[in-house]
Amino acid sequence: MVFFGPIVRSGTGDYEIIPFRTGKFAVHSRRFIDVSLRKVGAALVVVGFVLSWWQIAAAQSLNELQLTKTQREISKLDAEIDNLRYEPFTKWLPIIGGLITGIVAGFFSFAVAHRLQVATLDQATHGKRLECYPQIVKATSQLALYFPDGHPTGTASFDSHECRVAGRAMSEWYFFTGGGLLLSVPARDAYFKLARALTRASSAEVLKVPKFPSDAEEISAEKVKEYRSKLKQEQKLDLDDVEKWTFGGPPSETEEPCMKFKDYLFLQWLSSQLRTELSTDLGSRRRPT
Repeated sequence: MVFFGPIVRSGTGDYEIIPFRTGKFAVHSRRFIDVSLRKVGAALVVVGFVLSWWQIAAAQSLNELQLTKTQREISKLDAEIDNLRYEPFTKWLPIIGGLITGIVAGFFSFAVAHRLQVATLDQATHGKRLECYPQIVKATSQLALYFPDGHPTGTASFDSHECRVAGRAMSEWYFFTGGGLLLSVPARDAYFKLARALTRASSAEVLKVPKFPSDAEEISAEKVKEYRSKLKQEQKLDLDDVEKWTFGGPPSETEEPCMKFKDYLFLQWLSSQLRTELSTDLGSRRRPT
């Protein structure tokens, strides 16, 4: 019995039926099976490759997702730790701010109150100085450059006795009228320097001072400044050193004016310093604003 197989196209282009039992059918069957197996194998390889790639991609995506989630959890945990760390400070911040504000406000209030108190005291002291300072200036009027007070014509501008009178007037002003409490430190130092000089001059037998009006031509602001410069540079005398000053000396008609009037120049310089400090205390030599 012959079993007919599949219909196969021959090399000439005709179709023929190949019996199952023939060798030709077996060759074509094996060839068909081999091709099918190769195609199936290739398809399986492709499918396996795609499945492997997909699994690898899925695993990477999952890892990235897990890593991102882990980082978020870590960031969240760090934020919670920071909140726990600074939470006590933030709770106390309003209290600390209020305390600092109160301290600053109290300091400024105290400073303003102190400033007002000082200004009030300065104003009261200034009023008292305006009353007292002219009296101490009057006590040294004998040492004026122009028209010295209380001297007859042709006599010395002042002598030892008048130095004693002026010193006592200054002492009375300082202790009994309250003027000593009103002097600033520089004015007080200038006061004691002049008072000490008058004390020493009051014990001298003769003082080298000008006579008025005969020596009036030799006494002026410009010439007195020149005489003082010569005393310092040529005679090496210190007009600020009261204790080393030598009062008096033998008179001489041939002496230079700077030595002829040296005691007057010395005392007049000290009294000028005192008046300058007094006017500084009062602020009386500045132009009004």
